[in-house]
Amino acid sequence: MGLLRPVFVALLSGRSCRCDSSQERTVLELKEEAEKKLGVKVKHLIGQNHEPLDESMKLAAAQIVPGNTLTAVISEDALEEGHPEAQAPAQPADPSMSEDGVEIKDFPHGIRLMAQQAIFEGFDPQIEVLENWSDLKEVSALEEALPAGHVPLARLLRLTPEDRTFPAPVKVQVPTCAGAETLWRSSTTGWEQVETATFEETRATVTVDHFCEFVVTGKPHPLKGLGFLHVQGENAQVIIMHTGCESCERNLAVLCSDPDSLQPLRRCSPNLQLGTFRNDEALEIKQPGRTSKMKIRFHRMPLMSPELDAQSRQHFNVEIEDQNHCFKIRPEEATAATAATAEPGLEPHSAGSAEASSAAMTGNMESAAAPAAPTGPAPRRPCRQRANFKAVGTYTRPVSVASTDRGHLMLSGRFNSDAIVAYMKEVKSQLETRSVPVFMVDASTGQDFGHMTCKGLYRAKGMVAFCTSEYGAYTRAGYETFYELEFAHQNQLPLFPIKLCDQWPPAPQNNERGTCQNKFVFKKSLVFAEDLQMTNAKGVADKIAESVARLGIFRN
Repeated sequence: MGLLRPVFVALLSGRSCRCDSSQERTVLELKEEAEKKLGVKVKHLIGQNHEPLDESMKLAAAQIVPGNTLTAVISEDALEEGHPEAQAPAQPADPSMSEDGVEIKDFPHGIRLMAQQAIFEGFDPQIEVLENWSDLKEVSALEEALPAGHVPLARLLRLTPEDRTFPAPVKVQVPTCAGAETLWRSSTTGWEQVETATFEETRATVTVDHFCEFVVTGKPHPLKGLGFLHVQGENAQVIIMHTGCESCERNLAVLCSDPDSLQPLRRCSPNLQLGTFRNDEALEIKQPGRTSKMKIRFHRMPLMSPELDAQSRQHFNVEIEDQNHCFKIRPEEATAATAATAEPGLEPHSAGSAEASSAAMTGNMESAAAPAAPTGPAPRRPCRQRANFKAVGTYTRPVSVASTDRGHLMLSGRFNSDAIVAYMKEVKSQLETRSVPVFMVDASTGQDFGHMTCKGLYRAKGMVAFCTSEYGAYTRAGYETFYELEFAHQNQLPLFPIKLCDQWPPAPQNNERGTCQNKFVFKKSLVFAEDLQMTNAKGVADKIAESVARLGIFRN
């Protein structure tokens, strides 16, 4: 049965092999099988969460199930010898797909075909983008084949002609959202996974000799809502998109430049974190006297709401998923809006807003800065403010939040070693004995890791960051400390960092995006608890508990 429903091991070049998925096997046995089939020495295997796998663990304990694709990292010996599989090829190895005689044809939505000119002339290949999941052939068979939790994360494609075989391969590239990991194609017997498909950054690539329907799936990132307000306060809209998704950010920039879409509107803040949804699940946006409904269609992100009512030129209020939220014009947008009102001929999206959009796409956290202070007495803000250490275990008291939905400290750390997991569990136990409610994702229970992470963040009133050297690394795994820290920052949760590495703030190796966010969020004024040897969980818990008590985070 293990080979009937295999685990796939893939090299960076895209070459992969099928391996026995028997749950009693160890990761080491799986690695050795992959080495024989791939013909190369493997240093270690990378799991679904982009962490190196413990070779002593059994597949069941490591949560490696049939259908998973693991990445094989080449050993140093192969790298030094310049092994051809050590690096992903920049160009296809197939001589028929060389640059000579190949034509590139672009289609709407960023879809691209690459084939010999004779194929374009003789077959006239076409791409139809399907609007709905139900438009696919034998969709029930596809749903049965999909791994649990998978949703479509790219446009649904029907490529024609379907009944002819090409004399040379055709390469298809389609943009994807974050989390995409599997490509499926229709066949005469139903649907099948394309094992040779490759995924890099924001696109999937597959080489075929005939056309059919293609669907890209994976486990999606959580969703967020972005507010946009008309410069004259005439109306507003909410954009629903994935968190940390470069493809969504790029498509958002296109909408912001379109005069028929978002160009007449101004970006608001803060964003609203919405968590995870099922494909085609209905989302309700409520305002006094009206309810707007949107279907969550992951293959068409970002999604635009119907027009909403604006309360003024400066803000609008909505209720989404039982969360009351106020979107306010951002300071840089407010300045541009004032200029646009004074000069009717000025385009609403000026250079200032373009820079803001660019900052958002590159992950610049400063684009979500708090509004400028008013000249009069400062009003009390209904949101949480970050609490900073002033001395060991002492913080500046933030404005309290009366939210019945939140009720614990989220423990955030990378589960990439038994030592850090054990240490986090010990700190958790110590905090619980001090009556501090805490939440830690238990990745060994078999439950949905992403759902548990979203639930933990949604109910968090603060976050404890276990700052190892790789904390906050951006790996595109979807559920990782990078996004946990981003969520805490954007939602102004009090942070309780524990320094577990020599460098401060943590600087993940070869990870500029994670390093930049760490430096921005972990400011010099934010004092940390330190336990480099991870031997003083009790003392760390004492400092956190004292700070929590002084802040009054859990007072009713």
